[in-house]
Amino acid sequence: MLDETQRSFMLNVEQETLIATKKFPDPYYGVMCALTEEVGELAKALQDEGSDRVWKEAVQVAAMALRVAVEGDPSLDKIRETRSAGKHPSFVRSG
Repeated sequence: MLDETQRSFMLNVEQETLIATKKFPDPYYGVMCALTEEVGELAKALQDEGSDRVWKEAVQVAAMALRVAVEGDPSLDKIRETRSAGKHPSFVRSG
């Protein structure tokens, strides 16, 4: 069971995911690259910024990680194919 702070974080992740998906609806723009960028921003915030900024960056990392898990990154499909990994499967589950 998540505590109140964890639930708040997850709600923020949900909101950020909706914003990011609306802003960049097509995963072909490079979801994995965006995730990597956000991880770098989180690392910098952890070193140089206050807790509000760390929270914001961590939410953005989690939102992009969600998109990678669900949508994959079609821009990497050719690399996956050369490694016999095939295209990224959709992890979207109903119900």
